[in-house]
Amino acid sequence: MTPTTTGLSNRLYLLRELVKRDLAARFAGSTLGRAWAIAQPLGLICVFWFVFSALIPMRSSGGAGSYIHFLVAGLIPWLAIAEGVNRSATSIIDNSAMVKRMAFQTELLVVVPNASAVLLELIALLIAVAFSAFSRGVSRYLWLLPVALLLQFGLQLGIGWIVAVMQVFFRDLAQVLGFALTIVFYLSPILYPPSARFESIFAWNPVTPLAGLFRSAMLASPLPSASSIVFLLVVVVSVLAFGLLVFRRAEATLADYV
Repeated sequence: MTPTTTGLSNRLYLLRELVKRDLAARFAGSTLGRAWAIAQPLGLICVFWFVFSALIPMRSSGGAGSYIHFLVAGLIPWLAIAEGVNRSATSIIDNSAMVKRMAFQTELLVVVPNASAVLLELIALLIAVAFSAFSRGVSRYLWLLPVALLLQFGLQLGIGWIVAVMQVFFRDLAQVLGFALTIVFYLSPILYPPSARFESIFAWNPVTPLAGLFRSAMLASPLPSASSIVFLLVVVVSVLAFGLLVFRRAEATLADYV
C-alpha cells in the first residue's frame, strides 16, 4: 500500500468515525432517538402540505393530488442543504479544541455535518421514493437520484467551507445566514413551480435545476434543460473549488481565532 493510499484510507476512517460520533450526539438522550431523523422532516412536510393544500391551495403540473409529491421531492433536499450549511458555519468553532490540539485536515470538520445531513436525507428520500412508487409507479429517471445527491453534496460542502471560515472571523454570520437561506428558500422552486414572471431569478438560481433533477428522479417529471444542467455543474465545481481554496488558505490561522 502506497503512502498516498494509506493517507486516504486514514482520512476516510477518521471521517467515518466523526460522522458516527455526530449522528450519535444528535439523538443522544432523546426518547425517540434516531426516529427523529424521519419525524422532523415528516412533520415539516405535513405543515407545508396543510398550508399549501388546504389554506392556500397550490397546484402542480400534475394536478392538486400530486402537489404533495412535488413538495416532498423539493423540500427534502432543501432541508439537507439548509442544515448542512447552517451547521458548517459553526463547525470549526464548535470543535475548537480539536483544531488547537490535533494535527489533521480540519476541512473534515466541515465535511462531517454535510455528510450527516445527506445520510439523514437519504433515509427520507428512500421513504418518499417508496411512497411515490406505490402511488405513481417507479420513475424511469430514478437512476438520476445518486447524481442529484452528489451535486447537492458538492454545492453545500463548497458553501460550507466558505461560511465556516467566515464565521471564525465574523461571529455574526450565523444570524445573517439563517435570514439569507430563508430568502433563497422562497426564491427557489420548492413550494411552487418556477414562475414565468420571475424567470431570470429562477434561471440564475442553481437550486432550480437541482430541484428539477430530484423531481425527475422521483416523479418522472421532464428533465431540466441541458443548459440549466450545465449551469448547475459549473456552479457546483466552481463553488467546491473556491470553497476548498478559501479554507486551505485560512487553515493555518484558524487555531489562533477559535
